[in-house]
Amino acid sequence: MSKRMMWRILSTLVCIFLFMAIATAHEVVISEQAKVGNGAELEQGTYRVEVEKNGDSAEVLFFQGGELVETAPARLTKEAMKCPNTEIHSAEVNGARVITKIWLQGWKESLVFKLETPEVE
Repeated sequence: MSKRMMWRILSTLVCIFLFMAIATAHEVVISEQAKVGNGAELEQGTYRVEVEKNGDSAEVLFFQGGELVETAPARLTKEAMKCPNTEIHSAEVNGARVITKIWLQGWKESLVFKLETPEVE
């Protein structure tokens, strides 16, 4: 096999892997400061979200300006249909906005984040 042919094959493989990496990233807009489940707070803004699936759970990575700003564990929950548009669900917990679920466009699974539950005495 010639060097030229090897370079073409290698270039094609690199393009395929790059496309797959970009395809798994989603853009999410956080409209107001909020915690992600039990994690740290995210400021208002646009984030690139990448999901690393592991069975029924996932690690969700939030990037802003090319830098990783937060990671959060999530549970994958099956939905009845594919999501037409990305949805972010949140609730007010102990006076703070908390993201409870993210359903990404084109996905048939949603990402559910664990919430802090106050201990009852």
